Amino acid sequence: MPSDPPNLIAFLDANVLAKPVTRSLLMFSSSYSNFSIAWSDYVEKEADRRVRANQSAVSSVREAAKSELTPTGHGLARFTRTHPKDRQVLADAIAAGATVIVTEDVDDFDESELIAADLAAANPDLFLAECVTTAAYASAVRQMSTRMSSPARTAEQLHARIGRQHPLAVAAHKQAFDSKPAIAVNRPPAVVYRGNRCLRCLQAGVFVTLGVCEPCRAA
Repeated sequence: MPSDPPNLIAFLDANVLAKPVTRSLLMFSSSYSNFSIAWSDYVEKEADRRVRANQSAVSSVREAAKSELTPTGHGLARFTRTHPKDRQVLADAIAAGATVIVTEDVDDFDESELIAADLAAANPDLFLAECVTTAAYASAVRQMSTRMSSPARTAEQLHARIGRQHPLAVAAHKQAFDSKPAIAVNRPPAVVYRGNRCLRCLQAGVFVTLGVCEPCRAA
């Protein structure tokens, strides 16, 4: 595990928390990466309403991990362009001191309001590709595979299956396993990043392409 404290706080939206594989990838990989994950009471309740009957509630997962909820944000009236259902998410992310909101609904967050809050919004697939090292990804997949029983899957099999939902992440970390990833089942979202903060160097106020500034992309 890294000895330095995380310098990136990823605030997870409900649509990310409600998906066990995505949530587990982020939680396990954060233990071996230079970022931490967080979410609020509002987001947790929204996620718990979305989980399937045979899945663990997000609240129970958090309690098992001994994590604390972040503060509730206020002042929603200042957000006029972000989708109404996500204004509390934005306020809570600000209250948490987050760097990036990890969400499947990047296009629901207004870019100017994100920039004003010194925040970015990124799709989980993009975040896993750009903010997680291959070593951390491999460790997360191995830990997840040891806990799977219905059905049981090896780390190589799980890596391949992750490609159905997270093709960017699997492509970025293809050196971790020999298995060929499954074909993505959904069309890629039209918007996977908003903001002006590089996901690699965390510099704000820079020109970015898919969340990465030109110097970091060149490197």
